[in-house]
Amino acid sequence: MVVFLAYALRAYAVSRQALRGDEAFSVTFSSQSIGEIMRAMAYTEPNPPLYWLLLNGWMRAAGQSELAVRWPSVLAGVIAVALTYRLGRAMVGVRTGLSAALLVAVSPFLIWYSQDARVYSLLSALVVGAVWQTWEAVRRNPTGRWLASGVLWWLALFAHYFAVLPFVSVGFALLLTPQTRSRWRPAGGVALGVGLVYLPWALYVGPLLAGHTKAWISPPGVGEMFWRTLAAASAGTQAAGATSELQLLGVGLLTLFTGIGMWAAFRRDRGAAIWLLATGLGPPLALWLLSLVRPAFTEQYLISSLPVMLILAAWGVSVLARVGRASVWLTRIVFAVWLIAVLLALRNYFFNPDYAKSPNWRGVVAYLEQTARPEEVVVINLPDPAFFYYYRAPMPVETSPLAPLAEAGIPATEAQLQRLRDRFHHIRFFFSPSAGYDPDGFVGKWLEACCEKMADRFVYRFRVQTFDTPTGSLAARQAYPVEFEEDVTLTGYRVDSAEVQAGDTLHLTLYWTARAPINTSYTVFVHFLAADGFDVVDADSLPASGRRLTDQWGVGEAVIDPHLIPVPTDAPPGEYGIEVGLYQLSTGERLSLVGAAGAVADAVKLPVTVRLTNP
Repeated sequence: MVVFLAYALRAYAVSRQALRGDEAFSVTFSSQSIGEIMRAMAYTEPNPPLYWLLLNGWMRAAGQSELAVRWPSVLAGVIAVALTYRLGRAMVGVRTGLSAALLVAVSPFLIWYSQDARVYSLLSALVVGAVWQTWEAVRRNPTGRWLASGVLWWLALFAHYFAVLPFVSVGFALLLTPQTRSRWRPAGGVALGVGLVYLPWALYVGPLLAGHTKAWISPPGVGEMFWRTLAAASAGTQAAGATSELQLLGVGLLTLFTGIGMWAAFRRDRGAAIWLLATGLGPPLALWLLSLVRPAFTEQYLISSLPVMLILAAWGVSVLARVGRASVWLTRIVFAVWLIAVLLALRNYFFNPDYAKSPNWRGVVAYLEQTARPEEVVVINLPDPAFFYYYRAPMPVETSPLAPLAEAGIPATEAQLQRLRDRFHHIRFFFSPSAGYDPDGFVGKWLEACCEKMADRFVYRFRVQTFDTPTGSLAARQAYPVEFEEDVTLTGYRVDSAEVQAGDTLHLTLYWTARAPINTSYTVFVHFLAADGFDVVDADSLPASGRRLTDQWGVGEAVIDPHLIPVPTDAPPGEYGIEVGLYQLSTGERLSLVGAAGAVADAVKLPVTVRLTNP
């Protein structure tokens, strides 16, 4: 029943949420040829090849859908539950094994990674299996068990390099435990064999790993380390659906049961206690110590230790339940509270969009498909493999900068953006500056300066800005030539919508040119006029918000001058007009018209009517 529950929770809605970036990377990376995968291990990919090779073969048979690529992790997660039962039963007893398996089966953190196309679920199953086989080998000393433990440890190390932490922890446990210390010769032989077989691979990837760092990880303090470890092992992380309240409850109950379990373990079986402590708490401590030198502490690297920690907690539950009749009911109540906290976290994970595994990439792609325009390019500011996994819209896509800005360089990035500006009419830009890629938002600032921003909105939590390049903006111009004095000519205009709601912003673009050099900087005035001629809104500004001053215009140059007109929320519905002109800010004196039929002497009423509606 426990294994069936584990399967149901891991298989439930496994393909409902979109792939996150790391999962999509798994699909892309594993789709390469085996030769390409193996070459990448030495130059770019800081993870061993076992998962990539398994996923490569699996996708050849099952395809690349969300269900297909996540299914190996589902199966590995279920196997980890069964192996936790076997390890708990071998070390403590059947009741503790069942309780531990139940805790692993409903663990939000382990379920999260069992629905993730990454190596961590497989790593957990391999390490728990390896600890179990090593325990059986040192207890009974059969050759088959030693061989099985060696193979499992070798596979675990080829699944993830941090499998070395529980591997070394088991070695310490074996040497520190009087009951198992006598098995040091066969254990040493297995360890030596695993090391010798692994040595060529270690030499192959050593140079890459020696220089590899994870800049996105910050070293935690010792208190934070324990908190994050216990939270992941109990109610789970926030990503897995646990609120801070659920984490507090989970950590408290886990600490209670684990403390009682440790006390009972040292009273009943000191050897099992040392092994559980070493393999459950040893890797988190070792990873924390490593982080003091090179930051590496993050919860997913602890996933192989969590089942062992839950065996200790389950031992505490079993001990409490045997104290007396009253303690049985008290234990059941407290254990039920733990399970309720877990189920609440799972409820968030499964049903609350705020705890979704990934942004709604499907919705983003659907939006792009529905709003695609000719001569448009999509620019991604921070490359996310999940976007490319789902993207099917007709517009071409480019990443800018092409690499982290410090590597790509500003000149190369500017050259790329200039090429896009000159080639396309429209740019759909995913604005997402990041510390490691585009720390100051250089690409967004460049587009703001060179192009006309037509929209800035959030689409399923992504900030998407729409720009018209100069070519695209000029192509949308409504010709309406009007000459002003001082050699200024209005060549046309554009209004983004003939209908607007009260409280919205109307986008107006004016197009200017200079008939001769202009020596004065003029301000543009824009009036939003009611039907009776009443000036409802003034939207005065320097041309292009000060980026294109009139005394800097080139003769004959097409100047694009966007204006945003905020429509008051209390403006009555009806038809409105737009009046524009220029004046000198220091004196307030307007430029007069040279000639424009139907216009007043110092202002132009554009031939456009904007209909204002109630929101």
